[in-house]
Amino acid sequence: MVFKASKREIKMRKLDSTKVRPLKTEQLLHIEDHDFALRPGFGGSPIPVGIDVQVESIDSISEVDMDFTMTLYLRHYWKDERLSFRSSKNKSMTFDGRLIKKIWVPDVFFVHSKRSFIHDTTVENIMLRVYPDGNVLFSLRITVSAMCFMDFSRFPLDTQNCSLELESYAYNEDDLMLYWKHGNKSLSTDEHISLSQFFIEEFSASSGLAFYSSTGWYNRLFINFALRRHIFFFVLQSYFPAMLMVMLSWVSFWIDRRAVPARVSLGITTVLTMSTIMTGVSASMPQVSYIKAVDVYLWISFLFVFLSVIEYAAVNYLTTAEERKQLKKRGKASGMYSMDAVQAMAFDGCFHDTDVDMDLSPFPEPCEENETRTSQTNISNTDTPRLKRKRSLKGNVGRIILQNNHVIDTKMPKKGGKIPDVAQETQAQCKRPKLDTAGSPPVLSFESPASLFRSLISPIEEEVFFRDYWEQKPLLVQRDDELVAAYYQSLFQLSQLKELCSQGLYYGRDVNVCRCVSGKKKVLNKEGRVNYMQLKKDFDQKKATIQFHQPQRFKEELWKIQEKLECYFGSLVGSNVYITPQGSQGLPPHYDDVEVFILQLEGEKHWRLYKPTVPLAREYNIEPEDRIGSPTHEFILKPGDLLYFPRGTIHQADTPHGIPYSTHVTISTYQNNSWGDFLLDAIPGLVFDTAKEDDVALRTSIPRQLLMQVNTADCTKKLSSLLRRLADSLENSRELRSSDMKKDFITHRLPPCLGCDSDPLTPGGKLPKLDSKIRLQFRDHAVITVEPDQENADEIRREMVYVYHSLKNRRETHMMGTEDDNASEDGLAQQSHGLRFPLSYLDALKQIWSGSTVNVKELNLTSDEEKENLALSLWTECLIEVL
Repeated sequence: MVFKASKREIKMRKLDSTKVRPLKTEQLLHIEDHDFALRPGFGGSPIPVGIDVQVESIDSISEVDMDFTMTLYLRHYWKDERLSFRSSKNKSMTFDGRLIKKIWVPDVFFVHSKRSFIHDTTVENIMLRVYPDGNVLFSLRITVSAMCFMDFSRFPLDTQNCSLELESYAYNEDDLMLYWKHGNKSLSTDEHISLSQFFIEEFSASSGLAFYSSTGWYNRLFINFALRRHIFFFVLQSYFPAMLMVMLSWVSFWIDRRAVPARVSLGITTVLTMSTIMTGVSASMPQVSYIKAVDVYLWISFLFVFLSVIEYAAVNYLTTAEERKQLKKRGKASGMYSMDAVQAMAFDGCFHDTDVDMDLSPFPEPCEENETRTSQTNISNTDTPRLKRKRSLKGNVGRIILQNNHVIDTKMPKKGGKIPDVAQETQAQCKRPKLDTAGSPPVLSFESPASLFRSLISPIEEEVFFRDYWEQKPLLVQRDDELVAAYYQSLFQLSQLKELCSQGLYYGRDVNVCRCVSGKKKVLNKEGRVNYMQLKKDFDQKKATIQFHQPQRFKEELWKIQEKLECYFGSLVGSNVYITPQGSQGLPPHYDDVEVFILQLEGEKHWRLYKPTVPLAREYNIEPEDRIGSPTHEFILKPGDLLYFPRGTIHQADTPHGIPYSTHVTISTYQNNSWGDFLLDAIPGLVFDTAKEDDVALRTSIPRQLLMQVNTADCTKKLSSLLRRLADSLENSRELRSSDMKKDFITHRLPPCLGCDSDPLTPGGKLPKLDSKIRLQFRDHAVITVEPDQENADEIRREMVYVYHSLKNRRETHMMGTEDDNASEDGLAQQSHGLRFPLSYLDALKQIWSGSTVNVKELNLTSDEEKENLALSLWTECLIEVL
């Protein structure tokens, strides 16, 4: 039976909103109206596709397969106007991976990829976001394994540079343009990325072009990262066991030569153990055709162990041959032959004095009685047949072994020489006096910045130096002190360059290689990273000077010295190390724009100083020799000597013949730190404050068309009058603000030297409360300035108090101006660390800065809350400590 629905029921069904068919995604984005097999803008200019990447983890590094595995978030940005849609609220729409197959997406792939996959738990990790104007964000989470071309010649002291490369597979540069969406900021990494055997030094993004002969040029993006291997694992697993095996093999030298089982078993055991260590290291490495650094170390260790076994075989052979001769002679004299040495050893594994008649002379004792007895014995033995035979080289060696069989393993005699008296030599060594340096005074005093400078120029008094020499004339301090010379040598040595090169030095930035040729500076720098062997070759063969920039970044003692000097001078202090081979000169005659202190570290240096052509010069310049005349000073600097000369002093130096090389460090300061620089910094603020509040004349208008005129001589009288009024205002003011120079100094100076083993500065101790007593610490590393509010973009900018400090500065970038300049261009300038307070806090800050201790409740602020907030803010930056 069929029932017909009534009209009322049909009407009710139409009004039911749950039965309305929803709008499809394809209809909203007009997917069915376009051919998405074609790229956006097909036939026109290439479509730009921006890329940014967030590295989630580096899962593994395989030396055997020479590859790495990385998990990352890959995001694409492009615009497809075919996907635009109307939106009243201008909101984007987000979809999952099911829509990807219906629209056009970039075909980016990983070059040199071995295997990769898109994560699909719980669903495919793909996100598509479409904006009303057609802009598209396409993101996916990928794990990829790619090749990394590794060089193991320095393994395990190596640093590997790997890269993950992205490229479009089908579209060349005429159709698709790949680029990093946000420049260097397009590549971000997780803070917790770490590897068991490697330290990740840096991540960087770069781009380039790739050419294929069949299809043309393609845009290619690079994710570069450097991996430096942790050495401690290999020290424990390979180096330290190998060293112990070598030492263990040397134990056999102290075992009697007749103890055959002990010496043979010890030698074989150490050889087999070294073979096992070498096999284990090779099993975990790829089979490369070149020699690795660890191979050199292990093979040399193996050679030492093997030679210890060969040494015993040689000793045993020579002693056996000599004993056979003695047995034959004894047999002829008695008319019979006894058992030979070989048969005697075959019975019980050792020689016996009862079976073999060996003439074993004891060690002479260090006393006159024994010396007399020994000499008498030698005289009585001169008639024996053993001493009457021909003294051949073989006979001498055999007799020496027989007479000194207990020391053959410790000290071999020279050819035809006498056997050294071990007992007398040991006694002589015990009588040598030892240098007691425990109570010797330190070379430099680090109690305060002033004490350091006084000890640096000692024995010249500080007052005498600044009265007679500073900015006036050179000072030469020659010291014949071995303690000072040894301390200076510890600051930097030529032998340390090899280790520093392994840390990643670069030409131009860290090292300059140069030589003075015909009065001109010839730079011999190579490209990229410094190779120590090439550097040593230029030094030895081309007689080039090695200029090492800012060694305080690597040498803690120089960091300690320069940090104290920056506190003393209130100016940046830089340094350079110059290493010059004999008979060579690195730089032509020139003058600098800094005050210079020379510390001679190694070798000797011949110096010539000339009268300045530009006193207290403000820039570096090279002077031709025909202009500078004769030198005013000429001398030789030796280790421990100090030389000072003011900026503008013309100088040149060379290493004399007969001296292998010279090493000195140049410590410089007071660059652009003159009254002129201070006026350029302070006058603008003074003019602004005076014109704003006090002097109406400074606020009057300049003459019409003054800026358009060529000759402005008529305005000089008016300008002179205004400058006099400004000078009068300056005399009546209480302080002169210099914010830019202060900020620049604090931002770029060295952080406090707390020792290489100390932890980074973090707030510690008790929290400051209202009833606490506080004290300023690191006074020399913080400044207070008053500046317009840098965070307020309104037209009316209030003045704020800024406290800048250098406690979080990076030692690695100190005085590296080129890097800072490049960073500034990219918007990544070095960050200044500090605090910002309202102007009402100025008196309270001065109260803390001027006193030794102060109570929080006595600070010059209106409320207790403000006092606690000020103390807590300074405490979090480690500027104060709670007593």
